[in-house]
Amino acid sequence: MAKFWLIRKRLVLITGLLGALLVTTGCVHRTPFTQEYYFQAMGDPAELVVTLNMGKSDLLYGKAVEDASSGAGLGILGTLLDRIDRVSMAFYEPAGLVRNENDVLNLDDYAFYGGIEGNIPRFITNTALLWTPGWEKIENERTRYYRNPAMNLEVAAPTNGLLLFSSGDYMKVYENTYANRVTKIPFDFAQRMATSLFGFYVTSPKAMLDIGLEIPSAVLMQMQTLLLMIEETAEGTVALQGIIRMNTSRLANSLSILMKTAYISDKKRSKSPIGDLTNLFVLQEDTLLINDMDLSQEQLDAFTKIFGSLLSTTGGRA
Repeated sequence: MAKFWLIRKRLVLITGLLGALLVTTGCVHRTPFTQEYYFQAMGDPAELVVTLNMGKSDLLYGKAVEDASSGAGLGILGTLLDRIDRVSMAFYEPAGLVRNENDVLNLDDYAFYGGIEGNIPRFITNTALLWTPGWEKIENERTRYYRNPAMNLEVAAPTNGLLLFSSGDYMKVYENTYANRVTKIPFDFAQRMATSLFGFYVTSPKAMLDIGLEIPSAVLMQMQTLLLMIEETAEGTVALQGIIRMNTSRLANSLSILMKTAYISDKKRSKSPIGDLTNLFVLQEDTLLINDMDLSQEQLDAFTKIFGSLLSTTGGRA
């Protein structure tokens, strides 16, 4: 989880700036992406995509917000939550990283980029960045953006309703997700991610978020596609949904057995009823479906920790 806290440190300055800006502007701006989802342009092989729906229930966000603000009130985040619709981030292996081919990459080694969608005024945001100490304007034939060398962070609002950020390669996020975007995440997957509290997508994964599933590295490396969502149930609780496509049907069957065994063991350890497993894990050739899997407290805590760290990138304190 160290990577998320590092991102929090890097972005806390821009979030403070946005908090002040959004309080003073009367105009209302929303995402420019109305026919598709912004984060659909993320998702190159091995790229970990995370999207948070800020307009959904605070069932998980409540504690995350409290953690992000260190128990001292919501501060800037209280203002931003009503104005930010979605936060999406992608983590990827940076060029020049030396590692053994069989090593599973630690998430802390990843670079990142992403976008914040919501009530973000382009002109005011970019002008304020220009005059804020620590930020320098970078211009090329394509666009302009703002860099903070101390934080290794590059940001800009290319249009109303969208703020792009990167850990050091703004042109990557600008070209790939805005100027010359090509959708990579299928629409049906993206729609599931967008309507959930939390969506996670990766193809050919080399690393995994710490969400309490404890998927072995050897199994992770045999996945073609991994899609996970946290959704709110009709009863007001949360449940995990998943679509995991393996390289072969045999591997999918092995994963099914592994997941069932781990689920039963967890229930026995916590002395909770196991319930009906008939539709919980459904095997369809090379794909394993996870349906309405209730989360243990440990898993909820893992997700809340992720939420808190990511929410801190948009409004917490360093």
